[in-house]
Amino acid sequence: MSRPMRHRHDQLIAATAFVLVPTAAHAYVDPGAAGFIVTSVLGALAAGGYILREYWGRLKRRVFRSRQGDGPGGDEADSTEARPEDRNENAQG
Repeated sequence: MSRPMRHRHDQLIAATAFVLVPTAAHAYVDPGAAGFIVTSVLGALAAGGYILREYWGRLKRRVFRSRQGDGPGGDEADSTEARPEDRNENAQG
């Protein structure tokens, strides 16, 4: 291990120890903080689920499109015409 790499390793160990060593915090935690934390966690889970659903749908469309013989990466059709979901949104509002 070279000298600069060992120095970075030592810094990482020191930073980890600094974060993990408990210290006394004389602070007031508002009762509403628990609600804020729960809301934040649920929001992050919902956002993650939405992102997974979107990318899974894109992957499925791409796989099934290539199986039907439209060619690899059939994104050309997506770029020239709107998807049915987009047309419904434009018609409503």
